[in-house]
Amino acid sequence: MRILILALLAVCPLYAQSPSVVFSEIMWMGSSASSADEWIELYNAGSTQQNLQGWTITRLTSQGEEAMLTIDEGIIEPGQAFLIANYAADHANSRLASTPQIVSAALSLPNNRLQLSLYAGSPKDGAPLIDSADDGSGVPLAGDSTLKKSMVRIDFTGDGSKESSWQTAETASGWDPNSAEMGTPGVVPHGITETTKTRPTSIETIGWAKVKRKH
Repeated sequence: MRILILALLAVCPLYAQSPSVVFSEIMWMGSSASSADEWIELYNAGSTQQNLQGWTITRLTSQGEEAMLTIDEGIIEPGQAFLIANYAADHANSRLASTPQIVSAALSLPNNRLQLSLYAGSPKDGAPLIDSADDGSGVPLAGDSTLKKSMVRIDFTGDGSKESSWQTAETASGWDPNSAEMGTPGVVPHGITETTKTRPTSIETIGWAKVKRKH
């Protein structure tokens, strides 16, 4: 039996703990500069560095789930954010002041039936599901398309497909001067990094948006 278990681990390596990289913020509606000025923020809520190379983000379409983009390379440190955007920060159609780690024209987010999934590899090859955002039914669970407010994660350890895990942004940081958009792209709140280093599971009660409102 022991030999069989070791053989299975060699073929399908397991995480020592639940994977800690989550969707932390989503600008699914675009900005006042362009409806395509969309971005996704990932956050490493764990205590160790995570290599995102080969990880895949999928979305829902009328044909079902499909791969939207694969991360060619990228490292996300503990307590840090990883920004993936459709436009570079200096693009005329972007309101971002924060510099994305990845710029990809493959990033395209629906304003209805939104659901994103993060896999540690290719889902076609059986890669494990790491996290999901939204439930894919009707309008997104949070965010404001009229006022251009992002969808912000408030429960890191809860189910990302549940409404209770999200809220509409109430603060702004990481934008070009005089931008009216709300959200904090690529900005890690003061205090949350040390918390995640010492007590990785404590962010369940802290809440991303709650910490951001204090700073």
